[in-house]
Amino acid sequence: MQTISHPMRLDSAGSLVTVDDASGRAAAELAGHVIACLRGERSLAPAYGVADAAGAGISTSQVAGALAICEPEITAKAVSLSSAGPDRLRVNVDVEWSQQ
Repeated sequence: MQTISHPMRLDSAGSLVTVDDASGRAAAELAGHVIACLRGERSLAPAYGVADAAGAGISTSQVAGALAICEPEITAKAVSLSSAGPDRLRVNVDVEWSQQ
């Protein structure tokens, strides 16, 4: 099944970009959703997201733990954090579907 890619965007022909919901790209987008969301930001899913989206004190284990809680169908294989400037953190996560 195809789903709208997140963030939503258009391709060069003006069509919505979609991804196969069982693809690696879809798993990567799910991980991005979790990491980009501050815990408590979604009122209907208060445990969704990471405890500190700004990066002050966040650890690789917090990212992996948030993914395990919020999106249990994907597994974080590797997580790395690096500075991306003042008050910014770059998070790289290698993920895979755990139930494929």
